Amino acid sequence: MKNLDKVAPYTSSIAQGDLGTMTTLVAEGGISAKDSISFGKKTLLTNYVYEKNGTYKLIYTTVEIDGNIDTYVEDDGILPTLFLSPDQENYVSVIPYHPDKELEISIPIFHREDVEIPKGNRPFTANFIGTTGSYSIFHDVDFDDKKPDKILAIEFINGKLKKKNNVKIPLPANNRIAISNKTIHLLANDGSHILHREIDEKGNVTRHREIDANDIYVLQILSSSFDKDSYLLAQEKDKIIIEKIDADGASEIIELVDFADPLFNTWQPVKIADDTFVTRFNSEFGNGWLTTKNDQLLEIFYSKGEQGYRNLLTNEVLPIQRDNLIISSINKTTEHGYAVVLYPMPGDKSGNAELIVLNRRLQ
Repeated sequence: MKNLDKVAPYTSSIAQGDLGTMTTLVAEGGISAKDSISFGKKTLLTNYVYEKNGTYKLIYTTVEIDGNIDTYVEDDGILPTLFLSPDQENYVSVIPYHPDKELEISIPIFHREDVEIPKGNRPFTANFIGTTGSYSIFHDVDFDDKKPDKILAIEFINGKLKKKNNVKIPLPANNRIAISNKTIHLLANDGSHILHREIDEKGNVTRHREIDANDIYVLQILSSSFDKDSYLLAQEKDKIIIEKIDADGASEIIELVDFADPLFNTWQPVKIADDTFVTRFNSEFGNGWLTTKNDQLLEIFYSKGEQGYRNLLTNEVLPIQRDNLIISSINKTTEHGYAVVLYPMPGDKSGNAELIVLNRRLQ
């Protein structure tokens, strides 16, 4: 395959602030954020960049922690899904143009000179979770309690993509999922209990236990283990909390912060250091992210009532002179560092032409 060509579809600017470095990308014809992922100490973005006539190209952009960018164009492919191989090489699944059928191929983003175009597979719509020893793992939830969750386990041998395996996970469905120490952990709210399971890449349950749920609905797994403490993120009444589970299954509730607005959605936590995770969320009144280390809250940024985000712990404001910002994704950069990808909500009659990448590092 041919390596990617560099292009320059954006006007970019960099602003330094007390709370981070902000890179703004502007595309004259419009921009649509698709996906992003860690790329070493950088952030790798996939976006559709539009021409004035409505046509678009799939563009890859790398953003360094100092805000500088490089930009490349995909020769043939849409609907990108980014993931990492077990060796932490950046891959993408895309659908090349075909007049009669849509088949997905998975290829490295860079260093394609020794790669042959693979056979296509039926597209698998799911979220990339992480990697085990030899597999890249995706998770798909149907949100129908009668239909089991599915995982896609992409097998690598000697650094090369070998095979894709579609696997159904035994019920119950609607699991929270995390990969800890190269093993796949699942949590399901099962009546009055939480069912904690460990599975292999073929969906076989290798360990399981029931934990008293204390009538708390788990939002996300921060860390999960059968042999040491686990930390689960939840909201109870007007507080964001951690449910700490020890190796014997005993639980303890730790209150993190007063937060009266019900959380509508949370996303998979992003590990940025040992026991340290960044989790994004939204509510009826705004969106934001919080950073935890075990059962401690390090920061919580929230957009409610702000042009930008306010850290509710310190009252510091991260100013962004835009209304109705949407958080597209969050990724690790350096140790204790992360990047937040944002864009303004498009108006009724106009699309979006701007993308913002905030690089921040905890002190």
